[in-house]
Amino acid sequence: MNRSLLSKALALAALLAAAPTLAAASTAAATPRMPQMFLENVGGTDVDKAVAAFEAEVKAAGWSILHVHDMAKILASKGYDLQPVRIFEVCSGKYSAKILTNDADRYVSSLIPCRVAIYKKANGEVVISRMNAPALSAMLTPSVAAVVNASAGEMETIIEKTLAKVR
Repeated sequence: MNRSLLSKALALAALLAAAPTLAAASTAAATPRMPQMFLENVGGTDVDKAVAAFEAEVKAAGWSILHVHDMAKILASKGYDLQPVRIFEVCSGKYSAKILTNDADRYVSSLIPCRVAIYKKANGEVVISRMNAPALSAMLTPSVAAVVNASAGEMETIIEKTLAKVR
């Protein structure tokens, strides 16, 4: 089998492996103006309530919040006035360790930790946004794709539980 055909076969296998995760993410949608690489869900109108619910669900799932970037606050100190935007760096050691312990898989380390944004739009809607990990996984090696898909599945569950609390 030639290298190009093998690459395509591996990408197809990764995409098929991602199918259950894609189904779990089915309530999230990319809009026509938003690339398929990102997923968003509307979650009520109270940013603080969404943030608190997300933080609780992350911890309940056994994940860690490594840092929260309050972009509106950061940019306010530079003279900009923005609706609330918080970017969470979240991590599950069981997934990160699988990638970081193998030199061949470390190429994806720049995507660790996972990032989830919670922000308020001008119309008052609160949005939970993240990368469409299953779409990305189709471009990764099979070992990394498997970890990314498993991690994404758990994150989608965390987000769905968050949304159930704030809608």
